[in-house]
Amino acid sequence: MKLWSKFTNWIIGSYDKVNKPVKSKVIVMKDLQTKTKKELEKIGRKLGIELDRRLTKLKLINRIKFKAKMNRKYK
Repeated sequence: MKLWSKFTNWIIGSYDKVNKPVKSKVIVMKDLQTKTKKELEKIGRKLGIELDRRLTKLKLINRIKFKAKMNRKYK
């Protein structure tokens, strides 16, 4: 890699970090039906639970909803 390309990547990289949109951490319960099992598993991990993808999608959604309600109750 040449020196100039390193410099431009450094400039562009710092610019991208400043202007990246912030992802919301809010879970919309209505959108859970449209998610895949892998996406539901990632959401569950963010909530602090490990979901088994062998379960049905409805069971995964119910566990996420239950955990989200429990987190809201105790915070």
